[in-house]
Amino acid sequence: MATHDLALRSPRARWSLDVAPQTWLLVAVVAVVGLLIVPPLAILVYGSVTDTPPGVAPHFTLDTLHYAYARPRIWAALARSALYAAATATLVLVIGGFLAWLIERTDSRMRAFADLFTLAPILMPSVLLISGWILLIGPKSGMINLVARDWFGAAGPVFDIYSFAGMVWVGMLQELPLAFLWLWPAFRAMNPDLEEAARVAGAGFLTTMRRVTLPVLRPTIIGAWIIFFIYSLGALSVPLLLGLPAKIFLYATEIYLAYRRVPSDLNVASAYSLMFLLVTIFSIWVYRRATADAARFVTVTGKAYRPRLVQLGRWQFAATTFGIAVLLLVAGLPLFVLVWNAFLPYPQAPSFASIALLTTKNFAAALDYGPAKRAIVNSLMLGAGAGIVATVLGALIAWLSLRMQSARAWVALLDQLATAPLAIPGMIFGVGLAWLFLLVPAPIYGTRWILLIAYVALHLPFAVRICMSGLAQLHPELEEAAAVAGAGWTTRIVRIVLRLAAPSFVAALLYVALRAFREYSASIFLTAPGTEVFAVLVLDMWEGGNSNILSAYVTMVIALMSVLMVVFGRLGRRLGIHG
Repeated sequence: MATHDLALRSPRARWSLDVAPQTWLLVAVVAVVGLLIVPPLAILVYGSVTDTPPGVAPHFTLDTLHYAYARPRIWAALARSALYAAATATLVLVIGGFLAWLIERTDSRMRAFADLFTLAPILMPSVLLISGWILLIGPKSGMINLVARDWFGAAGPVFDIYSFAGMVWVGMLQELPLAFLWLWPAFRAMNPDLEEAARVAGAGFLTTMRRVTLPVLRPTIIGAWIIFFIYSLGALSVPLLLGLPAKIFLYATEIYLAYRRVPSDLNVASAYSLMFLLVTIFSIWVYRRATADAARFVTVTGKAYRPRLVQLGRWQFAATTFGIAVLLLVAGLPLFVLVWNAFLPYPQAPSFASIALLTTKNFAAALDYGPAKRAIVNSLMLGAGAGIVATVLGALIAWLSLRMQSARAWVALLDQLATAPLAIPGMIFGVGLAWLFLLVPAPIYGTRWILLIAYVALHLPFAVRICMSGLAQLHPELEEAAAVAGAGWTTRIVRIVLRLAAPSFVAALLYVALRAFREYSASIFLTAPGTEVFAVLVLDMWEGGNSNILSAYVTMVIALMSVLMVVFGRLGRRLGIHG
């Protein structure tokens, strides 16, 4: 009889199992995760109902909320943000969903390039993607507009990235990899027998898609759109780099300006953030309502099935061309224009004459810029630290969720806390952390520690999900057998769990580290002189006006990240990690 069953029958054994060490570990992890997530959000409420800065005796008043929301400008910004987020989320869902279906459910040749769509956001973070598109279709010095002027004699810019349409375009491109990662597993897991039955009954491709495939995936599609909406609503890079120069103010811009003004108004920033948080909570409530009956749509059971690929036939070339075009738009073209500008003294269109101007002086200038080197070191250190801490916490949360079913209430609470950051815009979390550690008498504000806390909290859900997928493959009987053989809890964890699930843990560490390296929305509220990070420094260098030196800096960073990815990829293959 299994040890677990014996524990259920013996009160003494049950006490031993429940309190030492699993239960105490569960309580400790819930406390740690709760302290990571809850205080920065709760402090936003505190800041919005006071009119005194941190460090001063609080004066509670509703005047801050009245001042924040009495101006029509803020409601116009909120409506504009909702329109931007809805348009972006819809385009992302349609194009990303089609791309996921194309790769997973058809015989498209793009199946061989699936990994590139997952790596694209790492090779081309949002700040770099936007910078690349500004250099590509900026109204004055964008490469395409320069080509139109020099080659075709265009009198004015053909494209203007500094527009609402330009913002939606770039916002859609930066979220496409997320859509692919979100929807790809849904198409992979769906049993195609229902589609086959529809075709046997005489339904055509479009009818089958409309009447079978899309209804079955409805909870996933609705949930994905809401998540994309929240991500777009809380994105800060597009509003700052594209909206601010064009005088198109989104809600995120108003929060940023309230925080960055001199003197900084954290109270108003908190009041604005509170509305953002309420919108996010409502969106998550809608998401949970939409996916509450997801079990009705389950098509994957214990019965084995073999996916049947749709034969594209004469559409094969068009499908492959579409996939390659998406890759070029997400990473290829912006990367090309960044590298091109890195070797030129000033922005200009490609030509034989410009080849003679190629130089490496921009790279030397970028290396001589002190904060540039410091930002890389800080980002690498914080990325590695966040990866380690988030993976340790994520592994503990995943193991407790799978093994501690006797404490379902605690496990449910832990799962809710650990997944909450998925729905919290980094900007909101950054404002909350800034206020919290200005208020709490701890020497953390203005140091790397506050950035590390933000990175761990924001990326914890990814570590949990990756570790969960690895640990779910380990049957509890392995640990029970070791317990029967006399192995203690620590021995079972070290000798069985850590060894067998090591590939998933390493994958979680690398993924979180790479995401933390490119984190932007929270970092912009938490950095200080000496703690600059890469993503924020890119904005500072862009505002400095020399796009060519910035391009050289970015090119060097992308080269460094590519080398690190190759090295860790080989390490992952040795450990048995597969994409």
